[in-house]
Amino acid sequence: MQKKLKVFHGLVNYGTQAGLFALELRNQGIDAISVVNNDLSKRKTDIELLCGGNFFQKVFKHSWNYLRKIYWFFKFNTFHFYFGKTLLPNQIDLPFYRFFGKKVIMEYLGNDIRHYKTLVERYNLSKNHDFFQQMEEHDRKTAKRIKNEKKYLDYKLCCLPNHIDLAKSYNYCINEVLPLSLNINDIKYKELKNKTPDKLLKILHAPTKRGFKGTIYIERAIATLQKEGYAIDFKIAEGITHKELFKEYERCDIFIDQISVGWYGTASLESMAVGRPTCAYIDERYFQYINYADEIPVINVTPENVTDKLRELISNREQLPDIGKRSREFVEKYHDVKNVTKKLIDIYHNKVWNQ
Repeated sequence: MQKKLKVFHGLVNYGTQAGLFALELRNQGIDAISVVNNDLSKRKTDIELLCGGNFFQKVFKHSWNYLRKIYWFFKFNTFHFYFGKTLLPNQIDLPFYRFFGKKVIMEYLGNDIRHYKTLVERYNLSKNHDFFQQMEEHDRKTAKRIKNEKKYLDYKLCCLPNHIDLAKSYNYCINEVLPLSLNINDIKYKELKNKTPDKLLKILHAPTKRGFKGTIYIERAIATLQKEGYAIDFKIAEGITHKELFKEYERCDIFIDQISVGWYGTASLESMAVGRPTCAYIDERYFQYINYADEIPVINVTPENVTDKLRELISNREQLPDIGKRSREFVEKYHDVKNVTKKLIDIYHNKVWNQ
């Protein structure tokens, strides 16, 4: 008989992963909750812990938070944590889960597992890049945290295949990739219309950090193509809401995500879900960690070939609607939260609880 799962997701909700999984687990008949620390982005979640106020309000809120954490600790039997964060500061609660017969999963989302020195050397990142400037301190702190948490974890997941590879730089083994998820029902597919050569092609780039996304190389490529006479309407979307960003996805013909460090992320998934041809750097060394590499519709772009790749796309613009359609189908198949949650439930039962 399978274990009756009671699953806690938290306390980080980057990419809304905790909120999406907890909701879909409930939809599939499993008791689950998502709890997050103060989230300025206000991503979808069940409970956001209290914070702020004057001294007395802070004392009350923190006391109430800790009382609820104690309750959740005893109520749930499976704890799915993210980004190296657990119920208590500095992971001081980790030794107690196994003692009380509970299971702990850690899912890595990005900087919590990236090895900056490896990335700097692998992708020849400049001295001005954040990873170069911060690599010594970041890698030291991350190594220290991993050394502590790995003693207590029952299973390790990551949302991108490059994380498995980067973890090896810490002599650390992640069990498998759980693909980044989104709720496809929340994203309207908008079919891309074919444009004749005399019509402007709208190209969108939406960097959270310009250095990380390789924005300078994209700007140079666009400038070169415009000088060559290509009709391009280029827009950089920054400082806008998530809702406004989706409107920009719908308006564009081509979306360019990051082209510097080797995999597609949330912005790429969102643009593909809308039905837009999407460019990003895909490092093929990471294909070994997934089973759908040959189906990825992302146009593989690097700082070295971005001009040529965009020129080719613009010159063959009649292919763009088909790429957009295949992009939506790919996200539905591999990144829709319903499908990924089915995989997650199997992991809980057969790999975490070994039933």
